[in-house]
Amino acid sequence: MPIFSTLFPTWPFILFGVLEPLTMVAGALAPIIDTNNFIAGQTSLASPPTLPHHPSVLALNYQLANIYGLVGMLGVGLIYGTSEIHVLRNAVVALSIADLGHLYATYAAMGPDTFFDVASWSLVSWGNIGFTAFLFVNRIAYLLGLFGSKTSKSKKRN
Repeated sequence: MPIFSTLFPTWPFILFGVLEPLTMVAGALAPIIDTNNFIAGQTSLASPPTLPHHPSVLALNYQLANIYGLVGMLGVGLIYGTSEIHVLRNAVVALSIADLGHLYATYAAMGPDTFFDVASWSLVSWGNIGFTAFLFVNRIAYLLGLFGSKTSKSKKRN
């Protein structure tokens, strides 16, 4: 019996079960370890944020760190813990919707000129936009069955 099992085919497992949880750890640690650069990187603006940070900005920064940690732990728990394909698929649907919300929040904060100016993106912006869009496309591809299926669909029980 393997140490762990997953219902994902190989690529979605590598992406959602290994790479994404690692990025969630980075997303949880970055706002804590380097608060100023993390806050400044959210919008890729040339000027650094005003210091000291408003207490609300700091609260949102640390709350975002907490949410990244939560999403990472929930993802790992679901991917490695469920034996029901519909639970996994529902989680992927929810994460897809959250990806769109994340992209829109970044767009709303940056504005269209900066959002679409890929050359101006900070490392944080690449995570917020580039990696999130990459995850979204892969989630939709998974939901459409483009990666195949590791397990055959079970028959409906009467």
